[in-house]
Amino acid sequence: MSGKPPIRVVAACGLGTGTALYLKMTVEEILKKAGVPAVVETADATLAPTITADIIVTGPDLAEMFRQRARAREIVAITNYGNKAEIQEKLLAAVRRLEG
Repeated sequence: MSGKPPIRVVAACGLGTGTALYLKMTVEEILKKAGVPAVVETADATLAPTITADIIVTGPDLAEMFRQRARAREIVAITNYGNKAEIQEKLLAAVRRLEG
């Protein structure tokens, strides 16, 4: 996947700190292993929907709100933040949809 511009991913939670930081680190690790160039940042629930991004990764509660007003192309809802397999499966599926 080299040569492509990096995708922009926002890891979001209510305050944009603890959970968002954990998701950011996990997303970066998964995308790096998959060879997907990405810029990953954190945001709180107020800022995240205003950011033009390819993917927002968040919890199910915020995902519903973001689907209605976010500027991201894909919203990935994670139900168990400690389950890297869930994050990987949902994140890489979103990347595949972006790639067409």
